[in-house]
Amino acid sequence: MPRLPAFPSDCTVTVDGVPLPARAGEPLAAALIAAGRPLLSRSAKYHRPRGAFCLVGACGTCLVRAGGLPNQRACRLPCAPDLVIETQNAVPSVRHDLLGLLDAVYAHGMDHHHLMTWNALANRAAVAVARQLAGLGQLPGADAGPVPPGPPAQAEPWEALVVGAGPAGLAAAEALAEQGRRVLLADSEPVAGGRLRARLGLTGEPGLDWAAGVAARVRAAGGEVALGTAVLGFWIDAGAPLAALRGEGRGLRLVRPGRIVLCPGGHPTPLAAVDGDRPGVHAARGLLAALAEHGVLPGRRIAVAGEGAEAQAAAARFAAAGVAVEAAPAVARVHGRARVRAVEVPGRGRVLCDAVAVALPPAPAVTLARLLGAAVEPGEDGTPAVRVDAEGRTSVPGLLAAGEVTGAVDPAAAAERGRRAGEAARG
Repeated sequence: MPRLPAFPSDCTVTVDGVPLPARAGEPLAAALIAAGRPLLSRSAKYHRPRGAFCLVGACGTCLVRAGGLPNQRACRLPCAPDLVIETQNAVPSVRHDLLGLLDAVYAHGMDHHHLMTWNALANRAAVAVARQLAGLGQLPGADAGPVPPGPPAQAEPWEALVVGAGPAGLAAAEALAEQGRRVLLADSEPVAGGRLRARLGLTGEPGLDWAAGVAARVRAAGGEVALGTAVLGFWIDAGAPLAALRGEGRGLRLVRPGRIVLCPGGHPTPLAAVDGDRPGVHAARGLLAALAEHGVLPGRRIAVAGEGAEAQAAAARFAAAGVAVEAAPAVARVHGRARVRAVEVPGRGRVLCDAVAVALPPAPAVTLARLLGAAVEPGEDGTPAVRVDAEGRTSVPGLLAAGEVTGAVDPAAAAERGRRAGEAARG
C-alpha cells in the first residue's frame, strides 16, 4: 500500500529474495505492511497464516530469520540497505505452504498426543514427521557467525527505577528527578512516549514534545533514559530487589534500585473473532505509531474494531490520512487467508476491508509486579490489574505502580497518577 507522500522510501530490503522498498531505521514489520505484504510466517502446529499484530514486541506472530538468526521479531528489526530476511515455518514458501493443508484437514482440532496410535508402525511414522516439523525456524547458520560473549554484568545502584516511558512512567520519573533522586527510566521502545506515539489527540492528552522534554529533564538531573532497553525480570537478592535489563549495545545490566515504579502499560488485546488471527489484523496503537512516524498506510479500507473514545480517535486519524474507515464495534468473523478481505459485523453482515485496527482496552502487563509479589486483582472488566492505593503504592513496600498496568485509564489521568506515584516513591 502507498505511504503518505511526506515519507518516501530511501532504502531497499530483501525478503525471500524479493527487494522491497523501505525507510532506513523503520521496523521491518512496518515496511512490509506499507508494501502490502502483511503475511510473515505460519503458525507452529496448523500452519495458519500469520502477520504482525501488536507491532510493539509483545507477541510472537512476526518472527522471521534475519542475518542467519531465526525467530527475530520483525517489529523490532530496523530496516537497512543490507537487511536480508527469510520467512519461516513453511514448505516451500510462506505464500504457498503445503503444510497449510493441516489447517483444513484438522479443522476441528488435532489431538497430537493420540495421533495414529492405532498402529505401532503408523505411530512411529507420525512421531518421526512430528519431530521434523516441531519448533519454529532452524538453528543459526554459518552466516550468523559466533556470538561474542558480553562483559560480566555488575550491579548498578540507582535510587529509583521506573519501568515504562509512557505518560505514567515519564511523569513518575520527572517527579523523582525534581527531588534530586537519581532515577533510571527504562523502556523497550526506541522512542519515549508510549501510547502518545499513536497521536490520538484525546482530551487532555500530553504531546510528544512533553515526553521529549521530560526525558531531557530527567537526564539533566543526573538520571538515565534507557530506550530500547527491556526489563527482563526481578528477583529478591539479599533481601532487596534486583532487576535484569537488556538493551542494544549494552548487554545485560543488573540494577539494584531503592524504589521501583512500574508503568509498563498493557499488552494489545487480540481480536476475539473467528479467524481473528489473519494477517492484516493489527493493534490500532501500533498502526497509528507507524502512520505517524513512517507514513505507513495499512490498507485502502480499514475496519476499526472497538468502542469508546480511543476507537473513535483512531478512526478519525486513519480517515484524516485518506484511508476509508468502517466502524466495527464488534467483529464476529474475519474473512481472507493471506490477508484480510472482509469482516462480519453483527447487525451489518459482511463489511469489505483490507485491514483491521483493533482498538480494544489493553490487558495490563502485570508480569513484573507478580515477580515481586504485588497483589493483582480483577478490575471492573474482569481483567487482572495491579492493586494500588491513591498514591500508587502496591501491597509490596517500596514498589509502586501507575498507568494502564493498574487498569483502564486515559493518558492525562495516567500522567497524573504517575506523578503521584513518583512523589510517593521519593519518600
